[in-house]
Amino acid sequence: MSITTDLSAKLTSLLSYIASFFTAAGSYVNDMDIGVLVGVLCAIATAMVNWFYQARKSQRENHIQTLQAQLLTKQLQHIEEERTSHVLDDIQGD
Repeated sequence: MSITTDLSAKLTSLLSYIASFFTAAGSYVNDMDIGVLVGVLCAIATAMVNWFYQARKSQRENHIQTLQAQLLTKQLQHIEEERTSHVLDDIQGD
């Protein structure tokens, strides 16, 4: 047997097992069970999406806060430099 034949046989076998699993599961559950399952899966997906976007929002807010702190530090340094230069001008003027 060639490699492609072996792979094809394994793939066909896997697909038949998957199909039989879904057939057995479909005969076991009714419409109400499927509805509940879909609802639970949607709730989990919603929670995961919300968690992801809240984490991203928190990262953005932290980054903005860091940038604002850097800006305020630079502004404070600039004010101190101006104040120092005015004091030096006053001292030199006397």
